[in-house]
Amino acid sequence: MKERTKTLLILVVLLICSFLPVFAALPFSQQDSPLVIKEVLMKTSVAYLWLSPIVHVVTVVLLVALYLYGSRVGRIVDIFFAILFLFIAFSNHIAVTDTYGLAVVTGNLVTILIVGLFWVWEAYRPQNNYVFERLPVWRYWVLPFAFLAFWSPIDAQLNPDFNPLLLLNSSFGVMYCPTTPVIIALLTLIYPRVNTHVLRTTSFVGLIVGLFNAMSYFIMPGYTLWNLVLHTPLIFISLYGLLIPILVKKNFS
Repeated sequence: MKERTKTLLILVVLLICSFLPVFAALPFSQQDSPLVIKEVLMKTSVAYLWLSPIVHVVTVVLLVALYLYGSRVGRIVDIFFAILFLFIAFSNHIAVTDTYGLAVVTGNLVTILIVGLFWVWEAYRPQNNYVFERLPVWRYWVLPFAFLAFWSPIDAQLNPDFNPLLLLNSSFGVMYCPTTPVIIALLTLIYPRVNTHVLRTTSFVGLIVGLFNAMSYFIMPGYTLWNLVLHTPLIFISLYGLLIPILVKKNFS
């Protein structure tokens, strides 16, 4: 199978999986799926926040190690990201809700699980070469967006909260939407020395989830404008991760 055909097939499978229906133990109308998803995320967004400081510290330590030692710690970073995606796939999307009983956001769970398995493959046979070289200035635009995702300055009511302590205990590392743009941003900074399948699948699923979240602003009660703003890193960086081969080629031609 040609490489382009294989890539297209993977993306089509991911797109189809993203539309898998939400499951709940108690009956509900499919029109109420956003409400089920909201209840699941309300539960899961706080369930594992106690892990957040650990993930923040480990992430910073690994980024410093990458800067100092490059690919000598690359496999450790790959394993860490694989663990994060596998953990997030299940922890974010399965919950016992008050209204619907046990509920599963199946589409997100399956697609993020597939991304996690691609990262397991990358950890087993590393292709990411974490060597940071001087890049054209325009390629560093991802950094402020990645920092915003890492910080995730938002409170429980989805309003702005610029408490600097959130740099240590925000939902980064335990929730999908703030975690993924940081990982993709890192891959774009070492492009083209990356596992292209991992970059594409991670970016494609990130874009799908980001766009679904943007739609939630219009259909999910209680979804604030600030929450939408905080999903712009996921949308923009994921789209960039898909387009970077074209953009880099164009700027070097």
